[in-house]
Amino acid sequence: MPKVRRLAPPTTKKRALKARRSEPKAAAPLALRFQMESRRSAVAPAVDRVLEAVKDAHLSEDQIHDLAVAVAEALSNAAVHGNALRPDATVRVRVQVVPRKHAIIEVKDAGRGFDHGDLSDPTDPSRILIPGGRGVFLMRRLVDNVEFLDSGSRVRMRIERR
Repeated sequence: MPKVRRLAPPTTKKRALKARRSEPKAAAPLALRFQMESRRSAVAPAVDRVLEAVKDAHLSEDQIHDLAVAVAEALSNAAVHGNALRPDATVRVRVQVVPRKHAIIEVKDAGRGFDHGDLSDPTDPSRILIPGGRGVFLMRRLVDNVEFLDSGSRVRMRIERR
């Protein structure tokens, strides 16, 4: 009669390794970095690049429209106010996406920054006809989180998939 060889049960380490292999992998963040010239005409193509980059976040159509407006405002503010439309100054853009979860967009200009806490509410009846301050107001309402870093010369916007 042939000998039957009994195999020992897998060790805890082997079981853990096997379990990890069978679990779905967490989605790795995707990133895009690019520079935009400080020209008004460069804003729309840059917004298109950002929207293309965030597709894996699977945002709703409304969120895509809101993000487009918020990013356009951030890029325009960076080029016009931060860089004063200087041809030698660029706007740096960074997009991070965690698929099916969220997107983070950072816009950095070469300016000195500004005091974002000192902006007036553009919806205040006494300020309705006064230009300025609407871009930041819109960004804050259209995405889930807005942070001003580097004394205001860098804005970070985050939008969560709903």
